[in-house]
Amino acid sequence: MRRKSKEIKRRRRFIGYSVVYILLLIIAGYLFHQKLSAHSNESVSASAKNEESEHQTKIKNKAVNKTKPSGNPPVNIVNSKNIDSYLKSIHFNGSAMVVKDGKVVIDKGYGFANREKRIKNNSNTVYYIGSITKSFVSTALMQLQEKGKVNVHDSLAKYLPNFPHANQLTLFDLLTHTSGIREIDESQKKLTREQLMQKIGKNAQMLMFAPGTRWAYSDSNYSILGYVVEKVSGESLHDYIQQHIFQPAGMNQSGFGTQFKKEPYPSTGYKIKNGTMYTPAIPDFSQLFGCGDIYTTASDLYKFDHALASGKLVSKESYKQIFTPFKATYGFGWYIDPGSVSSHGVLPGWNGLNSYGKSGKVYVVLLSNIENNIKSFGIVNNNIYTKLANDPAL
Repeated sequence: MRRKSKEIKRRRRFIGYSVVYILLLIIAGYLFHQKLSAHSNESVSASAKNEESEHQTKIKNKAVNKTKPSGNPPVNIVNSKNIDSYLKSIHFNGSAMVVKDGKVVIDKGYGFANREKRIKNNSNTVYYIGSITKSFVSTALMQLQEKGKVNVHDSLAKYLPNFPHANQLTLFDLLTHTSGIREIDESQKKLTREQLMQKIGKNAQMLMFAPGTRWAYSDSNYSILGYVVEKVSGESLHDYIQQHIFQPAGMNQSGFGTQFKKEPYPSTGYKIKNGTMYTPAIPDFSQLFGCGDIYTTASDLYKFDHALASGKLVSKESYKQIFTPFKATYGFGWYIDPGSVSSHGVLPGWNGLNSYGKSGKVYVVLLSNIENNIKSFGIVNNNIYTKLANDPAL
């Protein structure tokens, strides 16, 4: 009986120990599962953080890429030591682009873009080109004429019926500076297009002469033409030129007005007075509309010339009209000489000359950010043509 009682007790202890052991196993399993789950959550969290970090990095990279200067890096091409030395000897301060027979002779910056910061000009420095802007406006108008949207012999009354003498004036008179409209005093006040037209109209109450009878240069003519381009095309003048001239010509470093400051290589304009160099004030760009608000590089301006001469921008008939002089040596935004065509532009602090031979073999672009340290860019241009003709290696 005692032996049986002991056996029962032994079995009860065994069962008790087994239950405890099983409970310990369950508790251990539960704790292991909790630790594994926590580790898994940490991994997921870390993965999410990594994905978020990668996403933020991509966003930052996109922002960097968006603001990174576009276009090719500045070059320094000199294939004529004679011309290079000549530009240095006359203290040319700017960028020069000289091309002959498709070969780049000079593509280089000279002097300083910013004298205070000692930043040098280079082949990608941008400059305001002043009245050279007019050659772009005349090209835009000829493109629209080819589309049948306008005719250069249209009366101005068709587009600005309330403008003084509108029935007497034609777009041709404006293009050739034979309108008799006086220039306005361009101030630093911002004007709307309508306000600018009113200001020009007020100044045109009395014409200097009967339209078409004489020649007198006036920025106002091309501001009016810019307004006509907008009215006929349904686009802003800047958008039209960007899409229909800059882009087809491959001009990637050109723009308008205050966009200039966002370019990677802007120039500061200077003027010399009484032996002292200073930065002059410029009119508000709203008053230079159509007649002087474009900026560009020397190489981009060459691209425009080449695109125009090669028929990429206008037809042969339109090209002939642009370069047919009337009442002077002036056509539509260009001066016409016996062997070449050119456009000249000045803005307070900047000066430039854009020229190419009628044969389309020689191109000379000179853009400077010192307005008046060189007496005549025309003479400089002619000297470069002579040097190109007399150099057997070119």
